[in-house]
Amino acid sequence: MKLHLIAKSKKRTSSEIFIAGIFKNEKISKELQQLETELAAIAAKALEEGRITGKFCESFSFYNPSYREAHEIVLLGLGSRSDYRAKCLRKAVGHLVKMLTARKVKKARLLLSSFTGGENSLADVIEALAEVGILASYTFDKYKSKKEGEAAPQEIILEGILSQGSPEAFQKKIKDREAVAGGVIFARDLINEPANVMNPQTMAQAARDWAHKKKLKCQILEKDELEKLGMNGILAVNSGSVTPPAFVILEHGSSHASKGTVCLIGKGVTFDTGGISIKPSKDMEKMKYDMSGAAAVIGAMGVIADLKLPVHVVGLTPLVENNVAADPHRPGDIIKMFNGKTVEIINTDAEGRLILADALAYAAKYKPKAILDAATLTGMARATFDNHAIAILGNDERLLAKVKKAGEETGERCWPLPMWDEYLDSMKGNHSDLLNSGSGFAGTITAAKFLQEFVPEKTPWVHLDIAGVAWCDSPRYDAPKGAYGAAVRLFVNFLLNW
Repeated sequence: MKLHLIAKSKKRTSSEIFIAGIFKNEKISKELQQLETELAAIAAKALEEGRITGKFCESFSFYNPSYREAHEIVLLGLGSRSDYRAKCLRKAVGHLVKMLTARKVKKARLLLSSFTGGENSLADVIEALAEVGILASYTFDKYKSKKEGEAAPQEIILEGILSQGSPEAFQKKIKDREAVAGGVIFARDLINEPANVMNPQTMAQAARDWAHKKKLKCQILEKDELEKLGMNGILAVNSGSVTPPAFVILEHGSSHASKGTVCLIGKGVTFDTGGISIKPSKDMEKMKYDMSGAAAVIGAMGVIADLKLPVHVVGLTPLVENNVAADPHRPGDIIKMFNGKTVEIINTDAEGRLILADALAYAAKYKPKAILDAATLTGMARATFDNHAIAILGNDERLLAKVKKAGEETGERCWPLPMWDEYLDSMKGNHSDLLNSGSGFAGTITAAKFLQEFVPEKTPWVHLDIAGVAWCDSPRYDAPKGAYGAAVRLFVNFLLNW
């Protein structure tokens, strides 16, 4: 979907459909009455008779060939004005786009002022339309057979009527939101690819191509270099795959390094069988999304470059496949990690923390002021929050608060879990420094405590367990079934305010 702004006074041709918002138990706005005088009396009668009340996402359609803006006008309920928050606006935009898509509308028009209110300003409405509009219209159908003569899906052009200000004044906001949505779309595309296409090597190449397009510095460490460095967590997890691992390093804004560096780290398991501790067959086809953290980092790095943020950011994504083909790591194996600590493998399905541990330890090279990692790390995060929140843990309260705020502002809510020292007890080994799996209780927390052992000393760090939000089992207001692209917007918003 593409958003174009037009001044209220500008002469315009009729569109296919015209949409205005209406709040619960409120009358038709004067501005809408001025634009469509014939509508006012009919709409007033419909409100009086309760045919439309303004209930959230309720819609009521009017059709008249004499209407000026469009022959069809739709009133979209926005709920109570006092409850109209940012998430309500985003959901309303998603509902609007899905309605237009279902009706195969190619050109629509929107009264922008009718969607303002509550905590949502005109700028908020424009940004939501530009960003969520693109995300809600996303599809991944490249592997579906096309019928002969079948037309390609048409892009929706949405014209927004501005009652005040000039369209040019909002162009940067639209461009920036389109860039953010583009990063999420890129991440979704990576995740939705099947694992027989998107393996560690092809994902590394995709990152390299993305870096070239976005003018990011890119370095890829291959298997021989990982062996020389002693990144045995990455190597052990990938030892059951015939496809070599890769470690992607993306860098933006090195000229700003004197102000401090932020490292973004993402788990990149392109397919997770569980290894020898093999997963149940039910839902295993979804395990291609176990590289969602890495996809989020790569996608966000592209957006950061597009926005030309004045901050030095390094993205680290270890890429592996947890398979059982070659010489897989076994329960009982002990490996020496990049930072020298030893880990006994208790469960080969607790593999994500091993590759993240090496990446966290490697981040010390950049002396970062902050580290954020994202990973589909534990099923316990989904069991705790379902798909309604990201589990957030870390070692620095100020950084945790900033990341949590970024999540609230982007619709990617986070909720903190404790990091008490007692949670590490079950991860301590008898024959090694650490075990890679604990007692089975508090799994999201014990996994984070394991990771903390590899965070560079005195470095503020936040861990985002996105296991519950990274994949949509059913369509959401801003995404179809499949990959969600979680954490891209959160990362970008955090760095915008860094």
